[in-house]
Amino acid sequence: MDSKTLQMDAYIKVLEGTSVETLYKLPHKQLGAHPTGFVIIHKEPLLLDFPFTVCPLYTCSSDEQMLPGSNPQDVVVLYSADQGPLERVLYTLYETYKETACEKTQISMKRYVFTKQLAPRKIIIPCFKRKENLIPVLQRFQQIDLPKEGYRPQILLVEHSPMPELQSVAEDYNCEYIWLFLDPRIPTMPLGQFNKALCYDKAFLYGSPAKWYLFHDNDVLVPKRFWSLLDENVERADTEFLQPYTHRCLLNLKQVVAEMVRENLELIDSPLDESMYFPLQPGAPGGSLYLTRQRYLEAGGHDPQFCWGYGPEDALFYHKLELLEPIAFADDPPIELLHLWHPPAAANNPFRNEMDFFVKGIFKQKNREEKLAYMKYKEELLKNLMKSYL
Repeated sequence: MDSKTLQMDAYIKVLEGTSVETLYKLPHKQLGAHPTGFVIIHKEPLLLDFPFTVCPLYTCSSDEQMLPGSNPQDVVVLYSADQGPLERVLYTLYETYKETACEKTQISMKRYVFTKQLAPRKIIIPCFKRKENLIPVLQRFQQIDLPKEGYRPQILLVEHSPMPELQSVAEDYNCEYIWLFLDPRIPTMPLGQFNKALCYDKAFLYGSPAKWYLFHDNDVLVPKRFWSLLDENVERADTEFLQPYTHRCLLNLKQVVAEMVRENLELIDSPLDESMYFPLQPGAPGGSLYLTRQRYLEAGGHDPQFCWGYGPEDALFYHKLELLEPIAFADDPPIELLHLWHPPAAANNPFRNEMDFFVKGIFKQKNREEKLAYMKYKEELLKNLMKSYL
């Protein structure tokens, strides 16, 4: 038996011994984000005689029909004088929501829970090291124009690593945060290398929900008008899934250019010369994907039991989405996304070739009914596991 056959047999044995449900249920560390604002609902007259500057503060009487403010990440507080000073209540809640990642306490809950209305969109970024690229990506999302709803989408960082190295980054940029343990001693197992597919599914299962998700790599920069350009493409294509960049690929910046951009993000607001990035290679399935919550469920999410390390997880997910609707592209108006250079990592995956063969030679060769049946199984699994939102 040759080495390739032995390697494939080893990979198949791992698949046979891996339960995707077990992967989803593995313990993880989770932190929420600070509230984007407070809405105080009160019966008694309320006197705000203290300074409060950490986030916007709205008030309304209990008989008002419409809540002030608009951000679903705001926290609605049902306040009465017997709870103690309002100032102490608010500052306590401000920290509580971050530390416990909760949506509800005895006296408060997130606005989307209170009003049964999901946030319009959310950004999911999986992470393993590469802090030098992640920070510019987070800074860029703070720089760009606001989307039409008038506030920034919540960002959830999902770190899969031996130690939670990026928690401080999440806190600095007020991101939700999930950490999954990676055991580098077992690189041939789904938890032994960075598992981007597991990061995405964990984020979907345990993070606060949204109508639209941007599943986004931690080394990809967006243009200043990104959200408005994205909305125009979605409206034109009338779709629930969009590849949010033109050329069918990212613009891969050369190393020296990437270093300059990290130092000054405003450089990318000017047109790039073709000499600043590598020749285009259309056909990329990943880097950034934009789709609805419903479409993610119907695709069955990602498949962390099949692909881990730097492998073909994007290609597998992309193929499942193609079974649901034609792929829409951000061509009109065009959107150019920039990829920050980093040393290639695909060669570090001992099962990379076997995973490619599994996706292309096994899964893609199954008939449509078999693939849809598998996706339906995954959809039901995700529904059964996730919190009961809307």
